[in-house]
Amino acid sequence: MAKFEQRVEELLAKHPHLTKEEAIKIITEKNERKKKKRSDKAERSNAKK
Repeated sequence: MAKFEQRVEELLAKHPHLTKEEAIKIITEKNERKKKKRSDKAERSNAKK
């Protein structure tokens, strides 16, 4: 969880107008998109095999 908190702090440092809740939401949504992209890529790879 330390890496998550670090990413939130970095985002807040870049964009001080954001609230901590907004930054957490942004990071969480980004993580979900990355997970979906990884799983889609793995599914395509497995389909080729």
